[in-house]
Amino acid sequence: MNYKLVILDVDGTILPHGKTKLSHATKAAIQQLREKKIQLIIATGRAPYFSDSIIQETGVESMVFFNGSYAYHEGKEIYKSAINKQILEKVHLLSNDFQHPLTFLSGTSFKSTDLSHPYVIEAYQHDPWKPELAPSQFWTDEDIYQLFLHCDLEEELHYQTNVPELDFRRWSSGARTCDVNLSNSNKAVGITKLLEKLGIAPDEAVAFGDGLNDIEMLSLVGMGVAMGSGREELKQVANMVTLSAEEDGVRYGLERLGLI
Repeated sequence: MNYKLVILDVDGTILPHGKTKLSHATKAAIQQLREKKIQLIIATGRAPYFSDSIIQETGVESMVFFNGSYAYHEGKEIYKSAINKQILEKVHLLSNDFQHPLTFLSGTSFKSTDLSHPYVIEAYQHDPWKPELAPSQFWTDEDIYQLFLHCDLEEELHYQTNVPELDFRRWSSGARTCDVNLSNSNKAVGITKLLEKLGIAPDEAVAFGDGLNDIEMLSLVGMGVAMGSGREELKQVANMVTLSAEEDGVRYGLERLGLI
């Protein structure tokens, strides 16, 4: 297959967890794709303001943020889908009942309801960014594209049952935080908007990912590649499994596919 585009997740894919810079091998692989005129998309669960350094390092001009709720192309917003205020209110009331902190992510900032909670502290312990305390009106005044729910896995069921409009996905198998997005919004949605803009069919694309939030993305494209350290559920839908991010799995995968 003559693939025209490569889609890259960030954390756990081009960037090992806990790292802030791309490896030389991964950066060189991205440059080789550019030289071969293969298009690139970054598709991440991150907010735009968590992604500045990656955008600068890769030079990529097409990006999907918030697990598909926000898409940019050449510096221009081409798609966005904020969470309805009534849905946010349902989550907010539930979180108050169970005393679970929430982090609200708007287009320009992120704020948490309890900065001292151990699960909130744990969530950001390896990150260069820290949330501010959310004013009571923050989620009502701002467009919110994503939430982080800080609770144990078994407690997540209350939210899944009572707020079916939202999708809850753990950061990792042992994490006490999960991404919260609209059920009808995922990376494949934002990617589809960009593919339409670029005039490229899904089966002409390759995608690399490692997490539960990458399942729809890998299922969408012609060649879905799961990282070696990725979730087993993702590997089940992948066409290929490569090495881990620590082992420069993106470069290895691109070499196996003959793209570099």
